[in-house]
Amino acid sequence: PKMIEGERNALWMRGTSTSEQINAIVSDLHDLKKPNSQFFHRRNDKKPFEDETSVEFLCQKNEASIFGFASHSKKRPNNLVLGRTFDYKIFDMYELGLSNIKAASQFNPEAYPSLMNRPCVVFQGDAFETDTKFARIKSLFLDMYNHDSPGKMNLA
Repeated sequence: PKMIEGERNALWMRGTSTSEQINAIVSDLHDLKKPNSQFFHRRNDKKPFEDETSVEFLCQKNEASIFGFASHSKKRPNNLVLGRTFDYKIFDMYELGLSNIKAASQFNPEAYPSLMNRPCVVFQGDAFETDTKFARIKSLFLDMYNHDSPGKMNLA
């Protein structure tokens, strides 16, 4: 076991049908995680909650401990599944339905994230401290974007 873990690698996939909005979000998440991220541009006929073995295989093959799976259907529009693996077995998965989506490209181009910048992740509300589901999602996002806190932060 390591005393200090290195950066976790992420794997981003698209389902058989995806919308432009969910594609933009997954692309932005991939950009924030670079260079420790891989994005599969091909569409995958996988459903992580029905058969996790294919996702586990892809994570092991690409040495990724975090994954994201984007899909879009009439029943579940703009759907994003985020998950973690431990020893290349699914540890936890969360299905998020996204609404009111704004991609990074819709904001000021100078503010667009560049390589090796880390996002400022803010968790608003008491639910992230008291509710176990929200606390686990918070833990996932902190794991995804390297949870050690910097000594100084430039807010300019």
